[in-house]
Amino acid sequence: MKTWIVLISCLSFTLVNGQNNEPIDLGIGFTIAKNPYLFEDMSHPKNIFSDSLLTKRIKTDKIIPFFYKPDYGLYHFICLEKYGKYYKILINDSEIGFVPNDRNYIFKTWDAILMSASVQRIDKLNLFKNKPNESDTNYVINTCKNDVLKVIDIIESQGEFWLEVSFAIKCETYIEADTELKTGWIKWRDFNKLLVRILLLH
Repeated sequence: MKTWIVLISCLSFTLVNGQNNEPIDLGIGFTIAKNPYLFEDMSHPKNIFSDSLLTKRIKTDKIIPFFYKPDYGLYHFICLEKYGKYYKILINDSEIGFVPNDRNYIFKTWDAILMSASVQRIDKLNLFKNKPNESDTNYVINTCKNDVLKVIDIIESQGEFWLEVSFAIKCETYIEADTELKTGWIKWRDFNKLLVRILLLH
């Protein structure tokens, strides 16, 4: 009973869109369970190991991926390294694990995930710019309280990570074909610090 209480408490910080706490490393992308619906009952894969030889199974009831909402198809571990036989993954935001590189998992880059997502700025001081350049002082004004931004492009320039995003000028929640939009650039990461929340279900 205590195990379930601890697990439920650990899940309480998970956003409605499935994103977990701030990880210690953003890795190279995501190792994703091919059938996340298997884990709707709060179980977890049995083939997560503590070594790259895949011989020592991790024995714990608390394994939480970065994106965790299996009933909506989200069961994404941050992938630290990718090899022919295994993925090195981050579990519970700070622990290292290994899973087989087999038909039970697929890999997606950060770019692939972000291009299919909307985002929210974690800090509104992460200002919109006309150009993806830290020295650009031409800001795009966004007065909307609802800070949901659709990703339309991604670039890395001089060690800086930028997203081109769009938002409704009149702050409409739902974007229609005739909705007037503005675009601008924001940073999405600073080294291993994530500067946005990623909304895969929006």
